[in-house]
Amino acid sequence: MSAWTKIKKKLKSGTWYPFYNTFYEKTRIDPHLILLESRSGRGMESNIFAILRELNREEYKNYTIALACRSDYRDSVEKKLQHYGLRVDHLVKFGSIFYYRMLSKAGFLINDSTFPGRFIKKDGQIYLNVWHGTPLKCMGRDNLEERYSMGNVMRNLLMSDYLLFSNVFMEEKMRGAYMLDNLYQGQFIHECYPRNEIFFHPDKGEALKKKFGFGNLQVSVYMPTFRGKADAVDSKDSVKEMQGYLDVLDRCLDEDQLLLVKLHPFVGNGLNLSSYQHIQKFPEGYDTYEVLNMCDVLITDYSSVMYDFANSGKKIILFAYDIEDYAGSRGMYEDIRTYPFPLVRTPKEVADLLKTPVKELDEAFRKKYGTYEQGSGIRNLCHHVILGENLCHTASASGNQKKNVLIYAGDFQQNGITTSFLNLMKELDQEKYNYFVSYRMNSLKEAPWRLDCLPHQANVYPLGSEMNMDVITAICQGLYMKLGIRTKRLTHAYAREWKKHFGNSRFQAVLHFNGYENYIISMFEQAPFSRTIWVHNDMEKEIERKKNPNKYVLHDAYASYDHVAAVSRDLTKAVEAIGGRRDNITVIPNCQDYEGIKRRSGEAICFDQETKCTVSLKKLQEVLNGSDRKFINIGRFSQEKQHSRLIQAFELFWKKNKNTWLIIIGGAGNLYEQTCQLAKNSAAGSHIILIRSIRNPMPILKASDLLVLSSDYEGLPVVLFEAAVLGVPFVATNVPGARCFCEDYGGMLAEPSVLGVLKGMEAFERGECKAPKIDCRENNRKSLELFETLLQKT
Repeated sequence: MSAWTKIKKKLKSGTWYPFYNTFYEKTRIDPHLILLESRSGRGMESNIFAILRELNREEYKNYTIALACRSDYRDSVEKKLQHYGLRVDHLVKFGSIFYYRMLSKAGFLINDSTFPGRFIKKDGQIYLNVWHGTPLKCMGRDNLEERYSMGNVMRNLLMSDYLLFSNVFMEEKMRGAYMLDNLYQGQFIHECYPRNEIFFHPDKGEALKKKFGFGNLQVSVYMPTFRGKADAVDSKDSVKEMQGYLDVLDRCLDEDQLLLVKLHPFVGNGLNLSSYQHIQKFPEGYDTYEVLNMCDVLITDYSSVMYDFANSGKKIILFAYDIEDYAGSRGMYEDIRTYPFPLVRTPKEVADLLKTPVKELDEAFRKKYGTYEQGSGIRNLCHHVILGENLCHTASASGNQKKNVLIYAGDFQQNGITTSFLNLMKELDQEKYNYFVSYRMNSLKEAPWRLDCLPHQANVYPLGSEMNMDVITAICQGLYMKLGIRTKRLTHAYAREWKKHFGNSRFQAVLHFNGYENYIISMFEQAPFSRTIWVHNDMEKEIERKKNPNKYVLHDAYASYDHVAAVSRDLTKAVEAIGGRRDNITVIPNCQDYEGIKRRSGEAICFDQETKCTVSLKKLQEVLNGSDRKFINIGRFSQEKQHSRLIQAFELFWKKNKNTWLIIIGGAGNLYEQTCQLAKNSAAGSHIILIRSIRNPMPILKASDLLVLSSDYEGLPVVLFEAAVLGVPFVATNVPGARCFCEDYGGMLAEPSVLGVLKGMEAFERGECKAPKIDCRENNRKSLELFETLLQKT
């Protein structure tokens, strides 16, 4: 595919948005332009609606108001604006060219969720985030399934100048879930939620009730959480289930009772309410909270609306018919069964409760979930943020006073780099620094479970979007990658990318531990902090054979980063040859989780969802438990591992030793299928087992008799340490990395050829290979000392 074809494809797909970079760089900020956005343009609701009403007052007449809205919501938004007589100067189509121009021009940005991944807050813009609700369901890093994809939410919160919190519970959970305490540079505002101010005016609710003709009725509203997924099967099931509940409720309600139903569109649009006597659809054209204020009872389940409605002092019923299943699948911060509201599981119980008197709300509940709800916060909020009047109660993130360190870990594939990173994290003294682990969402969206290896409470900083690209920048990047011509525009683009992801977050140091990925290498190069890039392999050979990373990118990195950390002294020659510097090179050997290696080796062998194997698990266990000799190789399925050399050498050995097996385990790499074919074509193929992607290969390594590395080059092979810990002898080709290991700890080296590997196998047969003894504890201590010394140099 030609470069121009690639450019056209990216432009057509929307992967690139060529206008935004220009708007960001060239458009001047208008200090009297306010851009509002609710739920990523899906309507005009709750806090944003309440703020818009405030902005229509006389004191804001000199401000221009823009509201972002998706095309399929425009009609309902226009009707709502007309109904309330509200002024909006620009109703902007979400995602359009004009939208991104407004996003770059507005002096004030107000959102109840997040702006898109390509958005970058400019110096001089004021960003107020009024998050859309108090969280009951776990969010951010507290929801393990969300850790890989939370990057855009986290960066939006961090780049906000003001974050509005209406209660201490919400503040505590959001500060923890998105790790704001040690990163956030803005102000927390402690004020009433704009949408909740209506609950302190019951007279307005009574007036609306009379307007609808409901004055003599008990009006209840049912607002459940959507449980399905955005597909027809789940929607049909949810509709059928909901219709059954409503059938029962309608039969049980009295003539003086009315139930309004507000459901997710996937369910609500499929329901037929025409036959009901006591149930109606939630009124359209009115603000949700204005209608809630006229209702006598709220029926919900896991929705944060319960916290808001509690300000009214009216009855709340929790209809949580599936609480065990829901809590188990989604995770909740608290058990709603402990709340001071009746919780029932059948529609008949709901109907019965509607006829019971209201109990006075527990004061402790209101204090915890409505801490700052005093009924008069909208004016203070807008005057504070927009007019610059100091009217709100504010607080700053004081943090724990430890300095922050950012570590880019990569995509967590099952390889030596990931193992080395996890070993390092286990050994680090968390009391000295706040370590933030970074990774790219796009690299994990197909396998988010890879993050399961991280401790649940690890600080994370996911990158939620890729590079903001335009045609000219793409051409500049092409010139750089092909010819090494680096323009100021490209350098500036990567500095802009740093600002997009990390904003004003402060770090003592940024560490590119993975050492690969051109985008990350170039972006971290522009970080305004001390920068270190790790070297895990012979990068001259990597460039020569794989063109990964790009040679010009790596040259500039090794030449300009403050530190280059090589995991083996064998790698320093290549680093110096690439970067042209020696003074910034430090050798820091990888740490080893020796206790974890022993523990994991005692676990049962288990295939994972990504595991591929040429034999069944049962057959593998039979081989491992049998008396036959077992050779093993662990390394990614890529060219430099020379599995073809290994298979040829094993075939020659097997012809004289038929009671021998070869097991090859790999994680990353694209040669698995090719290696399978090589094994199949070998005369010894019936005794060769290939395994791709297994999280814990330690039980297999422990059950093996000899580790054989047949590589053309290595960094500092982690598997040699693992074998030594488990007492498994090894033969490794005499190449950088393996040679350094043997010089330090002993072991057998073989010439990097088929005959050389065969001779190593034969030496083992003669009893000449012994497992080296290594003091891993002392090695780790020395490595950590070097690591911390490097951080202190910054």
